[in-house]
Amino acid sequence: MSGSASLTDAQAAIADAAITVIADRGFDVVSVRSAAAEAGMSPGAVQYHFPSRQLLLQAAFQRSVQRQDARALAAGRDANEKRSPLRELLPIGPEQREDALAWVAFGAAASTRPWLAELYRRELDSFREKLEEAFSSAIESGRLREDLDVSLAARLVTALVNGLTLDYINSPDTDPAELDAMLESGLARILA
Repeated sequence: MSGSASLTDAQAAIADAAITVIADRGFDVVSVRSAAAEAGMSPGAVQYHFPSRQLLLQAAFQRSVQRQDARALAAGRDANEKRSPLRELLPIGPEQREDALAWVAFGAAASTRPWLAELYRRELDSFREKLEEAFSSAIESGRLREDLDVSLAARLVTALVNGLTLDYINSPDTDPAELDAMLESGLARILA
């Protein structure tokens, strides 16, 4: 999560294991034991880093967001990449699909868990703020129209990415080029 404390290498490995458990078996299956088994560690080693299931899930959420941010930033820096860095948030490959599954699971779980709802909402707000900043910068440099409502555009782009993720998360055979085309078409309509 933006602004959260960094995870140690061991904590990141455990959080990655918890993300895999969520993606493969579901949110409610995550436990110290299931994360330990996935990480190839003892339950005691996992519990040393995350004394409760809630702390483990918070770390998994944080780690998934960090992984998504890192992929999107790397894609945005690639001068040869013509596609939107937002594609890295869609289920277009194994790691992207794993994080997309986690995002959907955390979003659903947040509806009944206030501690998670706060984290989820904070990250969603941070994502929208990043989009607003990017759109404002693009307006200043003449790449987007001056009268674009950056707040509304950020909300619509968030809905586009979340909608495509939800619609295609259970269609692993969907061609990534098809998802790219839908993303680009949606962005063009929102930002026109």
